[in-house]
Amino acid sequence: MSALSGVFLWLLPLAFLPVIIHMLNRLRYRTVKWAAMMFLRTADRDASRRAKIRQWIILAARCLMLAAFLLALSRLQTRGRLARFFDQGSSMVVVIFDRSPGMELQRGGSSGRERALGVLRQGIDELGPTTRVVWLDSATGNLSPLPRGVDLNRLPQTEASSVPTDMQSLLNTALAEIARAGVSDAEVWIPGDRRAATWLPPGASSPDWSDWTEMNTEVTLRFFDVASVGPDSGNRTLQMLGEPVREGNRLLLNLRLLRDRADQETVTMTVDTGGLTFQEELMVEGVAFRWVQSLEVSDETEDVHAFFSLPADANPQDNEVAVSWRPRGPLRAKVDVRDSAVNRAVRAGILPRANQREIAPAMAPLDGEIALWVRDGTRAIRDVERTWLEAGGVLLELPGEQVSRLDNAGEDGMGVGDWLEDTGILGPDLERDPLRMDLLRVYRSARLEEVENRVVVARLEDGTPLLTREDVGDGAIYRLSTLPLPDWWNLAAGYIWVPVLQRMLREGRRVETRRGTHRLGDWRPHPDDEWSALDGEDRNVRLHVGRYAWQGNVLAMNRSNLHDATDTLSMEELREWASPLDFRVFEDQSARGQADARRVEFTVFLALLGLLLLVIESFLLTLNIRRPVKHRSAWSASA
Repeated sequence: MSALSGVFLWLLPLAFLPVIIHMLNRLRYRTVKWAAMMFLRTADRDASRRAKIRQWIILAARCLMLAAFLLALSRLQTRGRLARFFDQGSSMVVVIFDRSPGMELQRGGSSGRERALGVLRQGIDELGPTTRVVWLDSATGNLSPLPRGVDLNRLPQTEASSVPTDMQSLLNTALAEIARAGVSDAEVWIPGDRRAATWLPPGASSPDWSDWTEMNTEVTLRFFDVASVGPDSGNRTLQMLGEPVREGNRLLLNLRLLRDRADQETVTMTVDTGGLTFQEELMVEGVAFRWVQSLEVSDETEDVHAFFSLPADANPQDNEVAVSWRPRGPLRAKVDVRDSAVNRAVRAGILPRANQREIAPAMAPLDGEIALWVRDGTRAIRDVERTWLEAGGVLLELPGEQVSRLDNAGEDGMGVGDWLEDTGILGPDLERDPLRMDLLRVYRSARLEEVENRVVVARLEDGTPLLTREDVGDGAIYRLSTLPLPDWWNLAAGYIWVPVLQRMLREGRRVETRRGTHRLGDWRPHPDDEWSALDGEDRNVRLHVGRYAWQGNVLAMNRSNLHDATDTLSMEELREWASPLDFRVFEDQSARGQADARRVEFTVFLALLGLLLLVIESFLLTLNIRRPVKHRSAWSASA
């Protein structure tokens, strides 16, 4: 047995306060022998004995009442059979509701989101009346109390969205809320489809939940699998890879169509260019079909925005792509590297071209015209530099002179074991295949720290990070563990180094946050900006794919391609992901018989016991009040 508020246990000696007061009151009186009273005491000895017993019972009731209230404040809890006897269910339930596009995939005639709502309605109805339910929305990350009897289908927190789900971040939020509430027993309900990108995105390290196991709260994770039914055939997913590129009087878009079957078919795609709507027939074959879509640009200063959509199928949330492009000046980079050989390698990798890419002078200040900044990772970020990053700049840090420990990978070097090959700066680019990271050999590498807010973009074969990314506002910091020199890696030819730098330059264009094409979850408009939807009144700039206009700017928002992958985790992998937390699957019979391990709090029971003792004391005190006895008069007696 343990106590959540152990400080009140130190106050238990106060339960003897009535005894102390009683003893002090006895010291106030002196015994005086009086002959007449001696005869009266002898006559009323039996009544005196009953009164003394009643007084001792009142004194004991007062002591036990104080002890019960102090123990209730200390919040005693226990395990085992006693816990099972008093267990009335969890005192708090946090529901993590996945609103990502993958939950809209139709399986057996219903989507995963619809099946999740059905299971949650049934589970919430079976909870005890004192259980508090908190709803955690995956699209916004907001916590809100859930009233009993509310219609889940009418809640805006249950509507479909195009925002990806980060289950690690959501579970940390749920556990922090449970710790803040200070309950003794809580559960986290997670309805999901076991999509790997939701639970463990590529490049992310396995989560560490050890800090949460030290809480005084018994936390149980209950997973509701909504992907057990086989998927319906005929789903198609439309994606845009990379950024739009201007070439003469054309705007080139790299599009890809993913299917769950490989037979040949004709797919109709609708294109809305903001004034002209037309349809194109695509003859596709295979599970992945890729092509370059061309849009006409009549004027060098003209904005271009378009909306591509496919007919509704098994998942309507992954059939749309939005594009917004505005002519910009040449991309500018700033190189601040001390080593002359590395400086030359960086400048050669950027490949300055007139009206496309430029390298600013070394003394140029960091401002909105600088998209990429390359420097040695030798010092901390200053406030003015952090402001530039938060506005959308991209910083690439290379190992500097301060690195003292290097790993020698041998003569053949060390290859890359894992990297983000579907999206990001290492993913496919316009009219290019994904980067051949498998050809890279690293001979020397500095150690990169793995912290919670950094995503590992690429790892070496021994598991150490090669390239990491840290989001800072609308910008990002990339950290590379090696140098573009022949004795560090075999990238002297530039077949990886050059496209990586150019992609970082294009990513740095996000300083113009009120226009262009962005991805949901990577960037959010300012709350005060009032964007109106151009592709449907029910769309929200923070939740849905589409084009949005405000003050003459057109903004396009798309979903993350990373979460279009259909790879799933097994139940064993999910249990390993949640370890060492108590992870149970809905209707898992193996969890039965483990009720002895549950902890139950006695606060309500002890408070009721204290009230009962108070009632007993009050009743006994009323017996001490003598009632007046009516005596017959002498006249009636003589009669």
